[in-house]
Amino acid sequence: MAMGFVIAIPASSRAQEPAPASAEAAVPERRCMERHLREAAAINKARMPLYDSLSGGRSRGISRRLIWTERLGVVAAWYIDLRARRFQRAGIRIVCDDFVPMAHTPAFQPRAPDPPPPLADFVRADASGIRREVERAQRLGGWAAASAVLEREIEALAMTPAYHCMLRHLLESALRISNQAPRYAAEAEARGLSASPEDLSRALLDLHLLSLGDAAKLDARAAPLQAEGIPILCQDVPPIPPFAS
Repeated sequence: MAMGFVIAIPASSRAQEPAPASAEAAVPERRCMERHLREAAAINKARMPLYDSLSGGRSRGISRRLIWTERLGVVAAWYIDLRARRFQRAGIRIVCDDFVPMAHTPAFQPRAPDPPPPLADFVRADASGIRREVERAQRLGGWAAASAVLEREIEALAMTPAYHCMLRHLLESALRISNQAPRYAAEAEARGLSASPEDLSRALLDLHLLSLGDAAKLDARAAPLQAEGIPILCQDVPPIPPFAS
């Protein structure tokens, strides 16, 4: 995710990016969703002063809101990770394979490599509409139908790659969950498990869909800075392949 514009960069922003605090990201093995969120919060906490310098303080509220949301999500992660353990013990990598390691997050850059389109090109996404479409598709057509809607929405956002970065991130993550849910169900059946992991995949998808509204709000707040070439949000999330390798 990239954009760029020639802007004056304060000298302090050229300093090496601080390393994420180890205590922030240290969690026991297998708590994969919790670990993902804690690592994300640590990265964004480390980058907050860098964006603050670049934006003259205008990015501070965006960073704080993002970090608060990630830390709040840890509460939901406890529930998801707990439910996942029975399947993980059976060798089914649900949740763990659904989240891409934050180590794949792009390195911090003070400005994006490509000139950004004008702010007038940013049109706030209909997050509620997207949520309803995905929910309806999953209910009526199953995982394949949900994935088709998610792919369509991701493709639509590709028209403005400098904007909608947090919404795109959640949609890509939701697509990965939807794509892999049938595999987990088939693995559970092949192992003779009495319970299917599909309910857990639905819960994880629902959490993503519930978060789309907040993502769209963050994108709207970040758009003016992104239009100046400050790649906040866009370079702060890892690329998400639609399937685990």
